Amino acid sequence: MSRAVASRLAIGAAILAAAVVAVLWQSESSGGKAKPAGGTVPATAEVIPPRLAPSPPPATATSPVPTEPPRPQAASPDTRPASPPAQLGEAGLMERLRKARATGQHGLAIQLAREGNRRFPDSASAPERHSILIHSLADDEQRTEARGEAEYMVNHYPDSDWVREIERFTGAHRHRNVRLNDAGEIEYY
Repeated sequence: MSRAVASRLAIGAAILAAAVVAVLWQSESSGGKAKPAGGTVPATAEVIPPRLAPSPPPATATSPVPTEPPRPQAASPDTRPASPPAQLGEAGLMERLRKARATGQHGLAIQLAREGNRRFPDSASAPERHSILIHSLADDEQRTEARGEAEYMVNHYPDSDWVREIERFTGAHRHRNVRLNDAGEIEYY
């Protein structure tokens, strides 16, 4: 055998060895199974079951002691769930609304005020309720909504002391020369 043939055989053997090492390395990193060239697993491939959690210890031979289910405790006045706003009359709703505003519960105050405005839109407490809604929206960082509610309020309840306070608070003022008539059309006067 000539030197040229021997060196070619040595190079071929080295390339073959490198390829075998690469395949073995890849099969170890993929969980012991070499992936086929097409990237899909043939139907005859062995399926490795997932590891199962250890089974619980066997039950003891002693008889189980019956346990009573926990008894519900009577709710104290502070832990009773709040009644939904729909079940309250306007006076009760306004009381809860003022309390929510005073304690900094902005989300609850917004919910109660909107419910009250929906149920009692033109009552004597409506301007105060709207004022609380505007302040709660502003405190809850919803300033654009607060400004929109203020614009509505100053035009809807123009002669209220609550409106004057909201005008000072937001800068929203009544549009005195424009109004909607009964047909929903804009009138200039």
